[in-house]
Amino acid sequence: MIECRALSACHGSFCLNAVSFTVPTGQYGVVIGPAGSGKTTLLETIAGVLPPSSGTLLLHGQDCTSVAPEHRALGLVYQHGYLFPHLSVAENIAYGAASPETADEVARRFGADALSQRPVRSLSGGERQLVALARAFARRPSVILLDEPFSALDPRRRTIVRREVRALHRGWGLTTLQVTHDFTEAGLLGDVAVLLDGGRALQSGAPEDVFRRPASPYIAEFLGAENVLAGTVRVLDDVAPDWLEGVPASVAHGYRAIEFTSGPLTLYTVGDFPAGAGYAVIRAEEIVLSLAAPSSSARNWYRGTVAELATLGALTRVTVDVNGVPLVASLTTRSAKELALSAGAAVTASFKAMAVHLC
Repeated sequence: MIECRALSACHGSFCLNAVSFTVPTGQYGVVIGPAGSGKTTLLETIAGVLPPSSGTLLLHGQDCTSVAPEHRALGLVYQHGYLFPHLSVAENIAYGAASPETADEVARRFGADALSQRPVRSLSGGERQLVALARAFARRPSVILLDEPFSALDPRRRTIVRREVRALHRGWGLTTLQVTHDFTEAGLLGDVAVLLDGGRALQSGAPEDVFRRPASPYIAEFLGAENVLAGTVRVLDDVAPDWLEGVPASVAHGYRAIEFTSGPLTLYTVGDFPAGAGYAVIRAEEIVLSLAAPSSSARNWYRGTVAELATLGALTRVTVDVNGVPLVASLTTRSAKELALSAGAAVTASFKAMAVHLC
């Protein structure tokens, strides 16, 4: 387990400020955030490279706030590897290894065995990362910290090595915390996601919750939500959510029908959100486009015209102008072609009430 309780630390003029989150034992945590948000500083504070100025760090339930780095039973992989330049690849991996057999196993699994006799100075950036990963895992630490460990790898090698890291994590029961800029990677690997910005943990939880239920419009936009609308919330106390029958107060269990108005758009959702100013977030993949009115149970649908299409391989992003408000939908390129979408085409954009997140 990795547990930070209001953990603060400074590196030069930059400071982590009361960061709190928990990665349970055996789970995989991911830290995401913009450049300069403090991600590496956080890992270095957990590793003991930087001393905390306040707060508490627990590793597997033990207070390690003041424990020396070499006694924390963890491994740390930096983005640039930081290998021992005077040792060969094989000697780097063997340094501190739990056993020669473990060193051989991880070298083989990461593909670093083919580099065993190479001098470190001859390695490319991607090769350095492979060796650094093998060296860290060869120790069989109970906690492993990874700082952008796949950033220099080509796409094919990245996929293979990422799979091996996840397999070792599961097979050895490690507690892992990885820094990444890749939102897809965060979703594939993570059991817990921590969003860091300006030295503060803005939100943490299961990746699905963080991505689909951001705590603020800033977080929503940072995580790539295409539709973030400012507006006004009105609670419809006399209306039950669609799937519930009876008196709302007795059956809704805190969920209420809500009307949200943003300029010329009025949309409907359910939840427990106070009346007044707020933001509605609708992810692009939740919006369905059709040429006619929807035949589904979508609670919200709007007529508009296609303003822009952007195709990237199998996916196409379509911006629909609805009375001057842009709504962005993401659909397969095949679907876009079947609909014969083009700029100026009239379409219907629709989404279900549960696709709307208020923050």
